[in-house]
Amino acid sequence: MQKSSKPKARAGARRLVAAAVIWSLAPAVPAQADPAEAEAQADPAEAEAQAQADAPTVDPESAALRVYRRGQAVPQDELVDLGPPAELGGEVLEGDPKIAARIDLSDGTFTAGVFQATRGKVLIHFPFTEHATILSGSVELTDATGAHATLHPGDSYLITQGSDIVWEVEGARVQKSFANRVEAQDAPGPMRIYEARAEVEGDDLVELGSPEALGGVVLAGDPRVAARFDLPDASAGVMQTTAGALSIDFAFAAHATVAAGRLRLTDEDGCTHALRPGDAYLVRPGATVEWDVAHRPVQQSFFHAVP
Repeated sequence: MQKSSKPKARAGARRLVAAAVIWSLAPAVPAQADPAEAEAQADPAEAEAQAQADAPTVDPESAALRVYRRGQAVPQDELVDLGPPAELGGEVLEGDPKIAARIDLSDGTFTAGVFQATRGKVLIHFPFTEHATILSGSVELTDATGAHATLHPGDSYLITQGSDIVWEVEGARVQKSFANRVEAQDAPGPMRIYEARAEVEGDDLVELGSPEALGGVVLAGDPRVAARFDLPDASAGVMQTTAGALSIDFAFAAHATVAAGRLRLTDEDGCTHALRPGDAYLVRPGATVEWDVAHRPVQQSFFHAVP
């Protein structure tokens, strides 16, 4: 992971911004077994929550909380064909790629949902700033600096508006959950990659203190929050939360992906989702979500619509 370019001397200013940022905080849990996962499965309550999470569900279009599972593709009949990338401003370099999408939220400037592209190579001039997480398949991204990365299920990226990115799919198709926005202040720059199970070091995080000081309601424990902000307006980056339970009133839309740790989310209908690293989620503005961080801290990459 890259080091934050913002000095810790700005921590005070970040605390002010964080009151708006903090509730893009809904994490996820490991897709492959590790010691912590084995411990969770030994806990009957955790096992029950996991069974609920793994049970097939159909989210209505108006769902306050939508979860996107690492490695789980959205059915083709839920996607709308968007035709060739050239019709949307992409320059096809190789192959005959087709694109499709399902829109889960759109308010004019902020759009979120699921996107699919088939095999091919495309030069994309990003017309928006986007945070996205690979759900199935893989894609190789190369930015204008020549930096490149191959993303697999559970990996995420942040690409800013105006950036030129070469997008190459070698398999049959790739799917991603995404959230993007169009803002005048956003500017092109190098892409930032968030790998599943890769943790940001503590020195890169700014301590934000208790969630209660930022507008959350602590239900159990003494959770503490820290973050690294990857956009100037603090609407995207990496956030860490220690063990505890919270109730969060989302004042805006949020898309986030857990990189490390595990967490249970409970929506307004009482449905509990046990999330693992690489899982992503979308929360609509006005939703109330309870979440429980167990054992070790949870880290997630996040992106949200600034009020």
